[in-house]
Amino acid sequence: MRALRVLQQRDEAIRARVARDVEDRLGEGNLESLALAAHAAMERETTRARGTGARAPACSAGCSYCCHVHAHATLPEILAVAAWLRRSLAPEALFALKERLARHVADVEPLSDEERWAARIPCALLDERGYCSVHEARPLRCRAFHSCSADDCRDAFEGRTDALPPRAALLARAADAVEAGYDRALLAAGIDASGHRLESALLRVLERTAP
Repeated sequence: MRALRVLQQRDEAIRARVARDVEDRLGEGNLESLALAAHAAMERETTRARGTGARAPACSAGCSYCCHVHAHATLPEILAVAAWLRRSLAPEALFALKERLARHVADVEPLSDEERWAARIPCALLDERGYCSVHEARPLRCRAFHSCSADDCRDAFEGRTDALPPRAALLARAADAVEAGYDRALLAAGIDASGHRLESALLRVLERTAP
C-alpha cells in the first residue's frame, strides 16, 4: 500500500507541475504556447521516469505501426502543429499537404477507430519512409504512446494477435499524469480540453489561414 501511495503522490506532483507550466503561459495570449509547454513537460517527465528505472521503449524512427488509427489532439496542439508546418514548409509544399489532407480526410472521416485500424490506413502526416513529418510538434497522445516490443507491434499490425503491445508502467503513468495536468490547466482557464481528430481538425485550421 505504501508503494501505491508513493506512486499516487508522484503522479499528483507531475500533474501539479504541468498545470503550473501551462498556466504560466496563459499570459502570452496564444493557445499554441500552452501546447508547447505541455510538450516540454512530457519530454521532461518521461525522461525523469526513464531515469528511475522505467523500461525503455522499443520505438524508433520509421516504426509507424501505431500510426494507423485516428490520432486525437486538443485545439492548442492542433494550432501548434499548424504553426510548425507554416514555419517549416514552403508555400507550394504546404499547398500540397493541404491537398493530401483533404483527400485523406475524405477517406478516413467516416471510419471508426476499429475500422481504420482494420483498413491499415496510415496517418496523412507520415512520409514515404514511415517517418512522422511533424515529429517535433506531434500531439501529447502521440508522444505518450509507446511499446516495449517492436515485434509485438508488428504482429498486431499484421493481424497475428489482438493483444496490446507491452508498455513501461512507470513511463505510462508519467505520460498520463502529464496529460491530466495539461487538461487541468486548460479547464481551469475555461479552454476546451476535449480531443479532436488530428487530420480533419488540422485541415480546417490550415484552410482558414494563409500559407
